[in-house]
Amino acid sequence: MSTASFSGSLLTLPPPQYHASICAAGEDGETGCRRCVESCPYLAMRPLATPEGTVIHIDGGLCQRCGACTGVCPTGALERAFLPDDELIGLLEEAVTEAPTAPLLVLAGTEHDAALGAFVPPSGPVARVTIPSLLILNENHFLHAARLGVAGIAVVGGPLSHHGSPALIEDALGLSEALGGPPTRYVEARAAAQIAIELTAFADSLPIRNPPPEPALAPRGRRREQLAALVQGSTVPSAPVPEAAFGRVSIQADGCTLCGACSRSCPTDALSFHPAQGSLTFEPIACVGCGLCEAACPEQVLTLTPGLPVGVDLLAPQTLVEDTVAACVSCGAPHLPERLLRSVRNLLDGRSDLPAEVAQIDRCPACRTIGVVEPEPVSAPQVARPAESGCGCSSETCCSSQPAQTTPAEPGVGRRSFLQGIGTALSALATLAAGGAPAQTPGGPAAAPKARRLGMVIDLEKCIGCHACTVACKAENDVPLGVFRDWVEEHLLGEFPDARPYFLPKLCNQCDDPGCLRACPTGAIFRRGDGIIDLEPDICIGCRACNQACPYGITFMNPARGTADKCNFCAHRIDEGLNPACVDVCPSQCRIFGDLNDDESPVSQYLRDRSTQVLRRDLGLGPNVHYVGLPAELNR
Repeated sequence: MSTASFSGSLLTLPPPQYHASICAAGEDGETGCRRCVESCPYLAMRPLATPEGTVIHIDGGLCQRCGACTGVCPTGALERAFLPDDELIGLLEEAVTEAPTAPLLVLAGTEHDAALGAFVPPSGPVARVTIPSLLILNENHFLHAARLGVAGIAVVGGPLSHHGSPALIEDALGLSEALGGPPTRYVEARAAAQIAIELTAFADSLPIRNPPPEPALAPRGRRREQLAALVQGSTVPSAPVPEAAFGRVSIQADGCTLCGACSRSCPTDALSFHPAQGSLTFEPIACVGCGLCEAACPEQVLTLTPGLPVGVDLLAPQTLVEDTVAACVSCGAPHLPERLLRSVRNLLDGRSDLPAEVAQIDRCPACRTIGVVEPEPVSAPQVARPAESGCGCSSETCCSSQPAQTTPAEPGVGRRSFLQGIGTALSALATLAAGGAPAQTPGGPAAAPKARRLGMVIDLEKCIGCHACTVACKAENDVPLGVFRDWVEEHLLGEFPDARPYFLPKLCNQCDDPGCLRACPTGAIFRRGDGIIDLEPDICIGCRACNQACPYGITFMNPARGTADKCNFCAHRIDEGLNPACVDVCPSQCRIFGDLNDDESPVSQYLRDRSTQVLRRDLGLGPNVHYVGLPAELNR
């Protein structure tokens, strides 16, 4: 009889390690997967809303290190401090190697270990594994044992080993069997003699199996990646399959606009949106049934049903919706599905009150944003001549009578660039009409007035972490509970006795080359003339492209209106000559706001007098929020 075991005290170990980046709990205050919270026998886990999304908080005092959360987590976001998957699989391989076609018996070391240590059913030996907690087991472990050739799997458990949650073990065994594994049996621990009778009957009922030709090791990776390799494209039988954190997605195709919101909300990429092909596909085995896709669908035409669809290839992507793709009118590249274009045009129909920047739906984001960042002006302004509308000059000596000095505009230049050029010329005309004259540089032509470029400096050496900015922002902009435009992160850097708290305020960086603007398919995100990156909610379709494109995690979905939202420096206050609310309310005056193109503004003077940093300069986005005293550990 082959035996492998693990020994050691669990309560002396740290609680499970949590990896928020692969958790399916949800983002921006949404309700997604809660399997760990619902399965914890000791109520040690709870969801916690943070500005960067929902995270799972583990109470180390309540946690008994049973491993239930790691056993049920469908994404592998929770990692236990004992018997990680590599070691557990190693124990299984060690036990099965000597008896590859025998039954596998899994026990907990605290119950009936000695009584069953010498148990051998009349039908022959068993491969036996002893572990400290049965709740760490999931379908992957049992399927791996099946690939190693075991004839069947029996698990013996009691209150000390299943912590009052035997259903979790039974679900894992049932799913393993439904996915093509060998017969399984769960035996509740009672008298050793009675257990032996049940195990003997189970072993005698098993079919004879031949040894596997080459037992394959389970892949090392995320849980669903392991499962995909273990099932190897097998078809789900027609028998009912336990839910076990799977889901079946169906869509009312006529109502779907192919906006891609469901795909962008999916934490495991089970849903894939292909804009250039105009299709939405679904991969059954990758779905963890978190429900985020159903909540994200703006049209509410997507339905998620718990469980696996029967009679399908688990690894074969299923096409849910298809449509023809319209080309960009500027560059000719594939742009958006026709049904999505029609939906946005309906939003634009009859609207004359919207900024001109948002009405460019027929152009792809790349063409829509070409030239939005103007170079620093040098010498006299040159007014571009529209290709089909004649000369754009306003001076007495028309430029058409002189050789052209400007470089022809590149194809696809965005409408915003043209409007900004016209705005510069009109500003110069207004100065002349008022009786003034453009400033002259010695020995040269008039200097162009610089456009406003609003920005902010946050002095972390002054920030006291009072969160007044967060409260003022939510009140001023009517931000719903659970989501934030502006917030303050709290960090502790260093070790005792030299540990020091740091408070890091976060808000939109109003980038020169914003990823959110480039990603927005409808033009709902646009740049104002003062450099503020603003959002028009009436044109937002809730596709979440901006959420994915912002590397700072600033844009979010506003649950009250179902569209994207972000900080815009309180643009409505700016238009009235006021500062953003967070600036005026700060008791330590750690926020300095103003025109970065005005050398005499307080923010420009602050930048000249102090060393500052921006978040993730390496990304090349040109953030216009600067920090004084930003530690390297927090520059992310």
